[in-house]
Amino acid sequence: MIIINFKAYEDATNWKARRLSKKCEKASKESGKKVVSVPQPQDIRICDGEVFSQHVDGVDTGSHTGSVLAEGVKDSGASGTVLNHSEDRMEKEEIEKSIEKCGEIGLTTVVCAQSPEECEELSKLDPDFIAFEPPELIGGDTSVSQAQPDLIEEAVERSEADLLTGAGIKNREDVEKSIELGCKGILVASGVVKAENQYEKIMELCEGL
Repeated sequence: MIIINFKAYEDATNWKARRLSKKCEKASKESGKKVVSVPQPQDIRICDGEVFSQHVDGVDTGSHTGSVLAEGVKDSGASGTVLNHSEDRMEKEEIEKSIEKCGEIGLTTVVCAQSPEECEELSKLDPDFIAFEPPELIGGDTSVSQAQPDLIEEAVERSEADLLTGAGIKNREDVEKSIELGCKGILVASGVVKAENQYEKIMELCEGL
């Protein structure tokens, strides 16, 4: 599985988010691999293919101004969500509530963790996936699979949930190495969103699976 986080990049919001999601959907169909778009919540409804939200709060409908409702995310067309990204960290109790809420309505949960120890701790909350992303490598030129392969192996061993890896993923070799180390896929952002040819880059990453 390849999860592409659109973040709040200018090249991946509003109609550009829709355009990128179409490329993700096309690459998924062409490669036979699962490619998931993760746009801003307001863009979920206009995106095509499989879509996750960038966040969900573990609250019920009611007086929760500013919260991202699981029901709203699902009704907009998303099938899952990313939680606890390094740019939007959550307290453990908040993560647990969000996972429980998503589980009630059938949303897949991908919880980000910054260390093998945190992978172990957060996997006990029963998410569908843990995404291991050392914060110092996010957005950089060195991928976690190149810089810290021993940490990936440790994270895989310690996590009770299937592990994805991210941080600096740029090419097919990064994906191949991640899979070799025991991961089920990758989480990537700038490596695709900022690529000169986004579709070709997605297809290259799919080949690495």
